[in-house]
Amino acid sequence: MTRVRLPGSVRNQTTVVAAGVVSVALILAAFGLVGLLRHRLIDAERVAARVRADDVVALARTGTLPNPLSFPGEDSGATQVLDAKGKVIAATENIEDDSPLSTLRPDVGDHESVIMTGLPMEEDDRYLIVATTAVVGGKRVTVQAAASLESADDTLATLTRTLLWGVPALILLVAATTRLLVGLALRPVGAITDEVADITQADLHRRVPEPGSSDEIARLAITMNEMLARLEASSARQQRFVADASHEMRSPLASSRAVLEVAALHPGSVDNLLAAIGDSLIDHQRLETLVADLLTLARLDGSETHKRRVPTDLEALTRTVVDRRVEPDVTFACTGPAIALVDGAQIDRVLTNLLDNAARHRRSRTDVTVGRGDTTVDITVDDDGPGVPEPERNRVFEPFTRLDAARTADQGTGLGLAIVAEIVGDLDGKVRLVDSPLGGARFVVSLPSAVVGPDAGMA
Repeated sequence: MTRVRLPGSVRNQTTVVAAGVVSVALILAAFGLVGLLRHRLIDAERVAARVRADDVVALARTGTLPNPLSFPGEDSGATQVLDAKGKVIAATENIEDDSPLSTLRPDVGDHESVIMTGLPMEEDDRYLIVATTAVVGGKRVTVQAAASLESADDTLATLTRTLLWGVPALILLVAATTRLLVGLALRPVGAITDEVADITQADLHRRVPEPGSSDEIARLAITMNEMLARLEASSARQQRFVADASHEMRSPLASSRAVLEVAALHPGSVDNLLAAIGDSLIDHQRLETLVADLLTLARLDGSETHKRRVPTDLEALTRTVVDRRVEPDVTFACTGPAIALVDGAQIDRVLTNLLDNAARHRRSRTDVTVGRGDTTVDITVDDDGPGVPEPERNRVFEPFTRLDAARTADQGTGLGLAIVAEIVGDLDGKVRLVDSPLGGARFVVSLPSAVVGPDAGMA
């Protein structure tokens, strides 16, 4: 099916549609008005002619039927009385001695009517003829009363002429008014369009004008400004991320280059060269880990994570991750069934990152607990390290965040907790940082629990 495309702007399209709808409505109304008025006028003349015919019948029954007949308004009509053979036995003066007005011969007591032209009174005018038949003095007579439709035709002609210029004029008025009002209503949209067209990557701080109204256009402007604010914040985060990533990648590269340059200028013994190569490999390992974390953070996609969500036994999964740890004194406990609707591979990464973070900052102990809340399954990781000050607890989930030296003594990339926050958010979960009973930091990951039926599978 081919869609009809209206040309031009919304203003023009609205004007065309409004004018079209009004045109159809007015044309139909005009035809209806003319038709209704014609019916009413003709019906009024029919009633008047019928009354005249009945009056003549009543007069004939009294035996005082004059010839010629005389009635008020005779100049605009005529009346005839015919015998059973169709001979005129009485008539008004304007048709005296003429032949019958029509061939109408209704049954006794009935009335029939017809519209005719070419009558002897005015050949160019139209007349409505009403005929009725009665028995008078034992004889059958037919009375025919003719009423001129000149007045009705003149009225209809005047109305038609008025509608012929009035309807187009009214349509033009509606079109002009619609175009003006739509133009006024859409003026803020033009201002929004002009402003957005001028906004570039460097101008995300700019905002579109907001009209003072409370209509859809005002909501559009507000939504547009909210979107620009999000884009500005996203651009700022992206710029900070790129700058931090560049800095983090530059450090191992510069360190490795310095070691290799010193070794090249002062090779010394084979042991010195091997030590330089070893230091360079460490720096490259740091760079490789950083690149891997950056790729992981860039590839996280909530839609793909959602597709891979299945009921997963977090007790078994967490126990497997804990069993892989090489550091001592990592304990695990589970307080009950822990089935969550998650992506198992992503939760494995979350647990690994949290345990890596705890291993870097703990003194000697890490506790991992899995338990079930009202609607969530909670994974808790405690360490006995220095902890995180409360004002800094939200910042630790941002990429490349560095706190005090006590929590950054190793060579972490600064992306582990950012990856944790991103994965948990994609899984419709929450992660928070609070004080641990062990004296260090406690990370609590809350994930949506899953109701597993008897036939449901678990990852």
